[in-house]
Formats: sequence, structure tokens, C-alpha cells
Amino acid sequence: MRKALGKGLAELIPEIEEDIDLHKKETDSSIVKFLPVEKILFSSLQPRFKFQEDKSFEELVNSIKEKGVIQPIVVRKIEKDMYECIAGERRLRACKKLGIPQIPAIVKNVPDGEAFLIALIENIQRKDLNPLEEILAYKRLIEEFDYTQEEIAKKVGKDRSTITNLLRILKLPKEIQNDLAEGRITIGHAKVILSLENPEDMFFVRDQIIKKQLSVRQTEELVKRLTKKKSQKEEKSIDYDLLELSNFVSELIGTKVKIEKKRNITKFVIEFKSLEKVEEFLEHIKKAYS
Repeated sequence: MRKALGKGLAELIPEIEEDIDLHKKETDSSIVKFLPVEKILFSSLQPRFKFQEDKSFEELVNSIKEKGVIQPIVVRKIEKDMYECIAGERRLRACKKLGIPQIPAIVKNVPDGEAFLIALIENIQRKDLNPLEEILAYKRLIEEFDYTQEEIAKKVGKDRSTITNLLRILKLPKEIQNDLAEGRITIGHAKVILSLENPEDMFFVRDQIIKKQLSVRQTEELVKRLTKKKSQKEEKSIDYDLLELSNFVSELIGTKVKIEKKRNITKFVIEFKSLEKVEEFLEHIKKAYS
């Protein structure tokens, strides 16, 4: 039996024993039918960007050639005699390649959002998606199909914090996202790079990861050294006369004052925690000049 991916999976895709007798009409209250392969279309609601006929696909083709399709695909009806595959695309492609005329299928009546979620769950389960495809699928579920992060987490069997942290990867520059999709860096690497604020630093670390084949732990050490070096450099550039002046002004007016210096312009930024503090400051100014 397939490994469960969360409490919501059984609601979407029936659990089917691998040794099921496909000639039986029902299993888990779902009817298994033999449908003409030529009547089943590939779905546009597919989280995978492109299909590759890799080694694992060839193994699937050989398995189906020898044993037939053991596990039914899941489809939905789109026209009178036409169907759309929403789970089991690799099995369908294998049958088309082998010229097999019929394939066992479970017909489910589901809307677009649920169809996309079924496809996503199956791809995650079979590890058919690269990390970026998975993340973009979560984003699409949220933006196009109005799922919450909590709902997605429940359906795919992950913590909500995991979904949140994965979605943050999309804040990285597109070039680094592409590195993730192509396998040049891992999710672990991407999360470490995300801790940097400057895109220039991000690209520097990315280049070091690829060039030196750094592990995630080595990347963390590199980021620590880089951050420490920048901090020391910034500390050396502090004008201590200005710092002393800002501290004096802070004590004088009773609120924090920061220095912002760019080229030949120096700014004193006054921070107020509440409107009352602003009013107190203005009253202080009025008294000083009255």
C-alpha cells in the first residue's frame, strides 16, 4: 500500500493495493474502469514544468511491458468521451509509448484546484518534482486556487512552517532559483543564501558553492565569515565623534537617535515609540525656544 502523505491524501486519491484485481468494479468506493489510452489527455494542471524520459521512466516502461499497469491512474471527464489525467501521467506516457490500447483508471469528479493538488501530491510522493517546481506549485495553490498554507500543509503532510520557509525561497534572485531547479544547489544551500541581505553577497556565496562543491555546513561557515567581515568593516567606518554626538542628543531629548551617513550627507534619525512621545518632544522644543 502506498505511504500516506497526510490526512487529506485519502480524501483525494483512494488507497489501492498493488495486487488489486483490476477486473473488480469497485475498490474503496471508487470504480476502476479500463479506458482507451487515446481518449486520455495530459493535464495542463501539472506542477512539473517538463517531462524527461530518464532512467526511472525507462524502468517503468519495462515494468509495464512485463507486468502491465498494476495501479490505476486517476482521471476526470472533460468531454463526452474524453478524459484528463490528473494522477499517473508517467504510467499513461509509458502506455502510449508501448502502444497499449487501454489503461485502468479511476474517474473522479473534481474541480481544477483539487485536480492540481492531486497531481502535486502524487509528484511529491514519487519525487518527480525538482524543489523549485514544488515551491511554485504551493504558490499556485495559494494564489490561483485560494488554499491557505495551513490547508496545503495538511494535504501534503508537512508542517506549516515548512511550507512558509519553502515559499521564502522565491525571494531569491531568479538566477539562484534556476540553480536550485537544475540541481546545482540544494534547498539547504538556498536557505543559507536567503539569510544574506545583499544580492551581491548571495551571488558570491552561490558561486563558491558551485565552484568548490560546498556542503550546507561549509556554506553556513562561509556566510558566518562573510557576515563577520562585513560587520568589522562597518564598525571601522563609524565616525565616533558623530556617535558621541548622537548619544548626547538622545540623552537630551529622551529618545533614541540614529546616525545615517551617505557620502557627504549626515542624517540624525529620531525614533518615537508612540504619538505621545512625539508630542513630548515637540513640547520640549517649544520650551527650549520660548
